[in-house]
Amino acid sequence: MNENTSDEFVEIDKVQGDFEAQVIRGLLESEGIDTIVKAGLVQTIHPITVDGLGEVRVCVRERDLPRAREILEAYRTRE
Repeated sequence: MNENTSDEFVEIDKVQGDFEAQVIRGLLESEGIDTIVKAGLVQTIHPITVDGLGEVRVCVRERDLPRAREILEAYRTRE
């Protein structure tokens, strides 16, 4: 395995809309996990969700994936 593999960003979740993605991003970053949010151009122009067009991907570093999953699971079970 390449040393840099754990530094690559991998998808942890897909959500509908930027608001939910930013909530997850804030939650993970408050725990010290680097997070990026990826959305398609359509989402930035027309914030709608039709047939997957409004999906926003939340990504974390591969090395942080297990801890990020734990945090996300704990958050979702509190809702």
